[in-house]
Amino acid sequence: MILKLRIDDRLLHGQVAYSWKSALNYNAIVIADDNAANDEMRKTTIKLCCPDGVKLATRTIEKAAELLNNPKLDKMKVFVICANPQSAYELLNKIKEKPIVNIGGMQATTGKVLFSRAVYVNQIDVQYMDKIKEAGYQIEVQEVPSTTKHDYDSIRNKISFE
Repeated sequence: MILKLRIDDRLLHGQVAYSWKSALNYNAIVIADDNAANDEMRKTTIKLCCPDGVKLATRTIEKAAELLNNPKLDKMKVFVICANPQSAYELLNKIKEKPIVNIGGMQATTGKVLFSRAVYVNQIDVQYMDKIKEAGYQIEVQEVPSTTKHDYDSIRNKISFE
């Protein structure tokens, strides 16, 4: 059972691993990211951030979807992490569950604007977040469980790229 799908461009790091572990009590993490899945050094770094006793799988979007659709995972509490809204959208279109989508960490880079605390977006990011919303997913914006949770629409309505 997927407890939550988080969008965080750093994927798995200590703050996310441990704060969300306390809040969700997950026992498995699936990182769905083509770049990380094909980078042995990055996979090793991600493993170092995984809490003890938690199963971890770093897979391409395609392989992550296969794993998440496996009935064996129905009995597990799974926390899924994607690096960006486009990857999240692609994954959501390939899985049977409809988890809550959490937007939590997207770093400031050239061409991105502040969306909310710790979340910077460009027009493509917003287009994919809108597609996720239009597909019927609940989207929340929350850095970590101890910070205030915001509804996507309340923030989305304040941003324009025109």
